[in-house]
Amino acid sequence: MKTALLSVSDKTGVVEFAQELERLGYRLLSTGGTFKALQAAGVGNLMEVADFTGFPEGLEGRIKTLTPEIFGGILNLRNNVEHQKFCTENSIENIDIVCVNLYPFKATYEDAVKTFEDKVENIDIGGPSMIRAAAKNYEFCAAVVDPSDYPRLISELDSGDISLTTRKELATKVFEMTAHYDLLIAKFWAETTKDSEEKGQLRYGENPHQGAATLVDPFASGPLLVGAKQLNGKPLSYNNFGDSSGALELALSFAGKDAPAFATIIKHATPCGAAIGETISEAFKKAYEADPLSAFGGVIALNRTCDKATAEHIVTFFNEIVMAPAFDADALEILKTKKNLRVLEIPNFEAGQTRDLVLKRVRGGTLAQEADIALPDFASLEITTNTKPTESQMQDLVAAWKMVKIVKSNAIVVVKDGVMIGKGGGQTSRVEAMEIALGHAGENAKGAVIASDAFFPFPDSVEAAGAAGIAAIIQPGGAQGDKDVFAACDEMGIATVLTGMRAFLH
Repeated sequence: MKTALLSVSDKTGVVEFAQELERLGYRLLSTGGTFKALQAAGVGNLMEVADFTGFPEGLEGRIKTLTPEIFGGILNLRNNVEHQKFCTENSIENIDIVCVNLYPFKATYEDAVKTFEDKVENIDIGGPSMIRAAAKNYEFCAAVVDPSDYPRLISELDSGDISLTTRKELATKVFEMTAHYDLLIAKFWAETTKDSEEKGQLRYGENPHQGAATLVDPFASGPLLVGAKQLNGKPLSYNNFGDSSGALELALSFAGKDAPAFATIIKHATPCGAAIGETISEAFKKAYEADPLSAFGGVIALNRTCDKATAEHIVTFFNEIVMAPAFDADALEILKTKKNLRVLEIPNFEAGQTRDLVLKRVRGGTLAQEADIALPDFASLEITTNTKPTESQMQDLVAAWKMVKIVKSNAIVVVKDGVMIGKGGGQTSRVEAMEIALGHAGENAKGAVIASDAFFPFPDSVEAAGAAGIAAIIQPGGAQGDKDVFAACDEMGIATVLTGMRAFLH
């Protein structure tokens, strides 16, 4: 005889589901309010879990299903000889369906009238344990947590059995539900047991009227911002973290023993300076001189150890943060003369960018995507024009592509001799982004290169670049008007190379 265990907080459709299972010959096990509801509806072949296990419900309902008879019945592999021998020797019977939804912790958590004790009592233990066990053993025990699945299961059972595809889909729902459930419980405990510093609470968000906190990822590895070693200064603000994240990602794109020295200065998540150099002090000097006005109050990221010469330059103007893989002792001593300057040592910097998950909250859910750390094969870029980039121009194109990836779309950056001398970002028109970037570069644009985070739909942008004396362009390609754009570049003698990949940042 097949056995189903039903124990639900949301009793929508459960009576009808139980009646259909009874019709199909299932023995029904149940507990508490669910048992009473099924009994009152006249559902037959019904048995209380305590009678099935021979173990009484106890501790004011805290122990109902947490017994070997229940979990052995759920978890045993029907095709495993040792499992079946164990079950026979211990009088454990198979449980084929587990229909459970959890104590309504969310409603209790959000109810201001409910006490701490009320909320603790609404943390389900047996329910999550049973459905996780059933989901793990999905081939032999179907885990049902969503009442909308009841009709589908009955239909499949009427046709013979629940399909493997359906069983996997049911298991997926279980793990999604329990993950969300546990996250809410973790949030509850964090709010009631930790002080603000332990929770990562920040003074405020982007603006003083917004609350904010840092949520620590316990599984994060590689170079870390949350978890960086702070050597000086005040705690980071919400905006500090945001700017530092962009600065760190750009610096990490220049990680590695063969990478040139690189420095960037970021404000409002946008680079106001970025440059490569023979030494880290030279790279920082070039990055600063590219836009000294905007550099005031910025976030600095270096891809090499901060030395004395670099530190001496950094303290000549106001900065929020400086981060690097390491700091020389004399450099750190100099930086500490600015008591409010936040100095961050980034662990594992040499590991470079990691394929983290990027989350973005939208109303009703969360979007998730892989971090955009992919780079084209710079050694085999497609050249679409008669004019070819020189070796030094190609080096600038590579640097420009890395830089444009952290500028808000639509984005254009201008690079010359390893220095970002102009940028246009966050524009709804690509030609306008081009005009802004060229405006920043001024007369220095002659002989420089440009990176565009997406294709040029029309020749107007490259015509503006040609008029300013731009020598080479790197862009994804792929526009319907590519031929016209490439022809315009040829006419103006601009070398064009294609990455074959876009670099949108919204």
